[in-house]
Amino acid sequence: MFKMTRKITIAGLALILFGGVISPSVVHADSTGTSDNATAATTKANDAAETTIKVGSIGMPYTLISDRDGNTKYYTYPGAPTVLTAAEINNDEFMNKLMADNPEIPSSIQESLQQQLAASITVDLNKSYIDYMYETYGEASGISKEEVIESQTLSSYAMVWLASHVAQKKEGIITFDQLQSDYQNSLRKKLVAVSSTAGLLTQMDSMFKSEENYDILSDLIYNALISGTVLSNYSDKKLTTIDPDASYRQMVSLLSKPMSDYYIKQADGTYEMSGLLLNGLQAYSFWFEEKPVIPDPTPTPTPSASQPVTVHYVDDQGNTLRPDKTLTGKLGDSYKTAPLDINGYGLTDTTGDETGTFSSTAKSVTYTYAPVIISGGDGATIAPEGTVIYATKKIGLYKHATFTNKARKQWYAKKARINRPMFVVTGYAKSKNGVKRYQVKDVNHHSKTNGKTGYVTANAKYTSRVYYAAKHKTITVINPKGVNAYSKKSLTHKKAHYKQGQVLKVKKIVNQNLTTRFVLSNGRYITANKTLVQSGKQTMPKRVQAKTALNRYGTANLTKQNKHFSAHAILKVTGWTYANANNFNKNDTLRYQVAGGYITGNKQLVRVIK
Repeated sequence: MFKMTRKITIAGLALILFGGVISPSVVHADSTGTSDNATAATTKANDAAETTIKVGSIGMPYTLISDRDGNTKYYTYPGAPTVLTAAEINNDEFMNKLMADNPEIPSSIQESLQQQLAASITVDLNKSYIDYMYETYGEASGISKEEVIESQTLSSYAMVWLASHVAQKKEGIITFDQLQSDYQNSLRKKLVAVSSTAGLLTQMDSMFKSEENYDILSDLIYNALISGTVLSNYSDKKLTTIDPDASYRQMVSLLSKPMSDYYIKQADGTYEMSGLLLNGLQAYSFWFEEKPVIPDPTPTPTPSASQPVTVHYVDDQGNTLRPDKTLTGKLGDSYKTAPLDINGYGLTDTTGDETGTFSSTAKSVTYTYAPVIISGGDGATIAPEGTVIYATKKIGLYKHATFTNKARKQWYAKKARINRPMFVVTGYAKSKNGVKRYQVKDVNHHSKTNGKTGYVTANAKYTSRVYYAAKHKTITVINPKGVNAYSKKSLTHKKAHYKQGQVLKVKKIVNQNLTTRFVLSNGRYITANKTLVQSGKQTMPKRVQAKTALNRYGTANLTKQNKHFSAHAILKVTGWTYANANNFNKNDTLRYQVAGGYITGNKQLVRVIK
């Protein structure tokens, strides 16, 4: 997100960077959650006016999209659980595995979440979020609450305005003159009203000064604002209908909700912090309207019986995957729904109120899944959004779906399996000739390319899913650091560690969100990540002999020489790895790990002793 439009100019108001998005903190919390329109609060007014909150679980960040069908949560890390408990957050092995299986998750997440758990927060749960923030931080700074609201709502409005109007111009719905006029009469007025947007205002004024300027700058500014957000997943045609005014109203509604919507009381007395504000309170609307409370001169009695909550489980085409569940209870009683584990599918979207109270109005919750495991094959079909893919051959990353030399942003050299460049699929597109492309984000955290976005080929000869989609009888550990085995599918409760080169028997494969796990013959779970394990029995040399004199080094890039071996020296091999692991401009080169360091794997210099 373009940070300038999210800045709130209140002295002392803490702003934190969570996964690249700025979100407001509440007292000591780095981020807060809200029930928005899709999560009803279970913390009621019978709490004391001032409640000391102990956070026991935290929802993962998501963006809220509203339309006439209701609200949809788009999780920032769709392959991860939607909620993490305190035990999981404080479990280093669990968090390390979570980040390994979801490489788009920043390495700082555990520390950030632990800060939430450690904070003891005292708050009036009946106050609105904006009132609490203003009374706590803003009043003393001398600016009005209205200015704070404008600062908070501007980001959503500006991004949606830009997305919708640029899309309308691309689709030929409006002319540049109309676009220029709309800018002067709507977006520009809001930017002028918030002093912290001066830099953005200058850029926008320059872009809309003339059609020539617009043609030059629109893609640059548009990509800077939209790239990496959920809006980048929609086609231009769909974005023509997104509504900036509705987005503004939705943001005002969210800011006006009580603090009890941000902290959901659990049965054990702790509170669950929802994930909406971990993403900087991101909410965008194709349609939004809060029903006004209109006095009825002849009100009808409230039904004494509550209405049910119906839970649906469907795929991304709307097909039913599991029978509906119907929840019933007394009027005012709490309910909570949960997604099912469905073999072959991973959860991608949730629509409706997952937690809330039974009321006189019937409710529904829909869990939407995308296929993960493909029976009888290795998953060569197009990968669902949110899954991780890697390049099996040399590929390019491009600005546009139509690949040209001018549009190319980065070459990725062909790499060994354990070092293949990985990307998260954020959307789809086609070239001018109709060739399918993935819209992606680079998630190679140790590379200079990390965070780059663009388009790569969807050709299965060049890109493939990182996670296995079918069972294999045996697998070999190929990660130089080995892999762990766990008693739980979520990769918690470590039971064993397997070293590189160990061959393991597999009983079955199961899905975990948009990833998969192998179940070993002993019932333990390990990752099915292809960069960490490989199907079949893979062999490595146990000993090698130097054909000529050679050196041993402290790194796989053969730096920091620490020993010299004469010709014909025989060395025991303890593992293998590759040079240039994180440099995608270069191919990688085989190295053997021996006692004390690394030696070349070049066949001209060493030979394998069987």
